Amino acid sequence: MRGLVSVLTLAACLAAPAVASAQEAAPETSVQPTPADTGDPWERFNRSMFGVHQAVDGAVLEPVARGYRAVTPRPLRTGVVNFLRNLKSPVTFANDVLQGEVGRAGNTAGRFAINTTIGIAGIFDPAASMGLDRHDEDFGQTLAVWGVPSGPYLFVPLLGPTTVRDGAGRIVDIAFDPLTWADFDDVDTARAARTVVAGIAQREALLDPIDLMEAQGGDLYLTYRATYEVAREAAIQNGRAAVEDSPDFEDMYEEPATNTPDGGASAEAIEPQADEIQAAENSVVFTEALALPTSLTD
Repeated sequence: MRGLVSVLTLAACLAAPAVASAQEAAPETSVQPTPADTGDPWERFNRSMFGVHQAVDGAVLEPVARGYRAVTPRPLRTGVVNFLRNLKSPVTFANDVLQGEVGRAGNTAGRFAINTTIGIAGIFDPAASMGLDRHDEDFGQTLAVWGVPSGPYLFVPLLGPTTVRDGAGRIVDIAFDPLTWADFDDVDTARAARTVVAGIAQREALLDPIDLMEAQGGDLYLTYRATYEVAREAAIQNGRAAVEDSPDFEDMYEEPATNTPDGGASAEAIEPQADEIQAAENSVVFTEALALPTSLTD
């Protein structure tokens, strides 16, 4: 499972330029790119991949996540998320160190020690009550801190939204994960189980924000992209990019987007400010969910 995820991510990063080149050679359509699309030169490829993802999500991932929510009490779901986040602590610690964040690295190490012991393998989070707040780091963020540009936006079915830089970073994070190098009986089963459980937990965490995105109407692909970009920027800046004084959800997307002849929504039909506001509101939960060590990061 982990190997498949790595191959999918790497293959998508390598295949997208070729697909993009083919798209550039194709005849121009009536829909012209806008300035807001300059970070998404492979949009046609990404939209097709987004369509595949939506089909699989609607048929499998979302129903499983809703079933999981229905039969699992909230305290138990919280314990599962806490456990998964604790398992990711070595990855966060390694990236703290690589970014030169000595204080944050100490915080991560302290949280891991306390929650693994007193918190019973991380199921509980007593470290938070001791003033050690949780944060997440990955190698994509580390590369950003080092000045590596994000590269084009990329959407990979099942793995979700990413960029060339962040996709490569996810593969490197596997090397920081102790479970990658663990050698014990049924280690492959343990890895697969963590991936499956974390994938379900992540999709459950995204149920409400995704439902809200869909309820707002407009171009869901653009909403996903804008939300991911806001979430990643906030993560790279360690939360300093949080948006303040955002209006309520019901104030956004008062008018539906205008559909294009091919059934999609025109980029010009969505107010840029509304996109940014919705992305900012959704990015908090989106960031939290993407931080889980699931198929998106493992």
